[in-house]
Amino acid sequence: MIKEQHYTIFLDIDGTIIPSTVSFEETFLVSEVLPGTHEKLLEWHKKGYKIILTTGRPSTYRNETTKQLSELGILYDQLIMDCSCGPRVVINDLNPFYPEHIKALSINLVRNSGIKDIQLP
Repeated sequence: MIKEQHYTIFLDIDGTIIPSTVSFEETFLVSEVLPGTHEKLLEWHKKGYKIILTTGRPSTYRNETTKQLSELGILYDQLIMDCSCGPRVVINDLNPFYPEHIKALSINLVRNSGIKDIQLP
């Protein structure tokens, strides 16, 4: 019997779900999401996926960030701030009882292309 997979999605904010700006000062002026963002987040939410937003934004801007996400109607479960702007690596184990379940995936997007076309296995 194969267990149903409920993904945990680590999703960057700037350049992934909202347009990336030229300067940090403009970050909080963004008042739109990239096309298909709301639909994809709602789809994942309805499937029971856990959505964890990640960002390189400093945690000193947590209030501004959560306010912006709320105003933009972004669905998420958790927010992780202060991520490095370098590569982000997910390391996970394989469950010996369900070896067919891949436990870590990586998807790299062209900046500002959005998440609308992402299809998870």
